[in-house]
Amino acid sequence: MKKNLLALLLFFTAQLIIAQTTPNSINVNGTTDYSISPEYSSKMIVSLNNVYYDAMTMSLDEVKSTYLDKLSKAGIKTDQLTEDALYYALLGYEKEGTVMTFKTTSIAEMQKFLNVKSIGVSRSDTTMEARLTDEQMANYAKAAFDNAKEKAEAISQKIGRSIGKAISISDTNNNEITESVYYGNTGNKRVYYISVSFELL
Repeated sequence: MKKNLLALLLFFTAQLIIAQTTPNSINVNGTTDYSISPEYSSKMIVSLNNVYYDAMTMSLDEVKSTYLDKLSKAGIKTDQLTEDALYYALLGYEKEGTVMTFKTTSIAEMQKFLNVKSIGVSRSDTTMEARLTDEQMANYAKAAFDNAKEKAEAISQKIGRSIGKAISISDTNNNEITESVYYGNTGNKRVYYISVSFELL
């Protein structure tokens, strides 16, 4: 019984010491806007599985050549296309086919590519990708930190307090940005978020 009381007393004493040595703090989120220069990528499934009316007479080579001709007439360079037969095989279609991927940094060129329709061809997905350098991330984090500090100062003044040094900073942003393009979601503006804890004096 005495051992239990002693253990309980030591526990509460430790908690009291921690409470006395841990400063009051204020937690705020900081943000800053930035722009990206993405690369757009779209995968097209070229397959006899998508051929319905001429399935008995058309070959995969004919489907591909017809599609490539239409792309060329639309001003799309075929050297911007890559072919991935393994990707198609993993999709599990019954008939012959392949996947063609088109990449460009121009959203107008991507739209032109997507507007080309051809028998046996269907869109799989369209994405946009961008990469931030470590230096860019450091600059955006600093700007977001300044924003967080301004917020913390404004809040502390309202309650008659002031802030001290930053106690902790949480940055969960990634260098690699990969997003699906849907419903015209092609904007190049993004928001950099961080969370900061300041001493509350």
